[in-house]
Amino acid sequence: MTPPRWPTELAAVIFDIDGTLLDSADGIVAGFRHALTSVGIAAPDDATLRSDLGPTIEAYFTSLGMADERLGRAVLAYRTYYLSDGIQRATAYAGVQELRDTLRTQQVPLGTATAKRTDTAEAILAAHGLNGYFAVINGTDATRTTKTETVADTLVQLGSPDPRRVAMVGDRHSDIVAARECGVFAVGVTWGYGPVEELRDAGADALVHSPTELLAALSGR
Repeated sequence: MTPPRWPTELAAVIFDIDGTLLDSADGIVAGFRHALTSVGIAAPDDATLRSDLGPTIEAYFTSLGMADERLGRAVLAYRTYYLSDGIQRATAYAGVQELRDTLRTQQVPLGTATAKRTDTAEAILAAHGLNGYFAVINGTDATRTTKTETVADTLVQLGSPDPRRVAMVGDRHSDIVAARECGVFAVGVTWGYGPVEELRDAGADALVHSPTELLAALSGR
């Protein structure tokens, strides 16, 4: 197999958050359970709740068959719980600190593109001491409901660098598809919530197995 050709002279790196920078599954699952219970729906077991981490909250609850009249209340319950408690149930993956420190030393602009709302993304990164490393913290809002739209907007906020010199790093098919649709180098990480086969099938340009390996590749070492 031909080794992937990583971008040279990186103009920026865009990161997903959940399953890429932070292992945040416990807080998300607890939030799902709280929200479902709050609208009178019996929550599935944890394995089921963990099986599709990545979509927006609205999309996830809709996929469970939640009726519209409950959806707004469930989303509000989730967000209220998550901001007060769920964001504390996350930890940075080993090697993320060195990754962020080195990229900042190398003056590589960093951004995020996450299915979280932007204010929630800002809150969880701040709670874990990561917010100061990003030139752009970006997520979904009323005008950006897909990962592709979010990546595209993050690129604009980063000053519209040549997308061929930008890497998008994420753990789910939506990250890879968005990267490819925006013309940036798509990096799938295997330590997150998506299986390797999912990342390959989505068309990842490269797969990495640890933050240390990712840093070496981004640094050309």
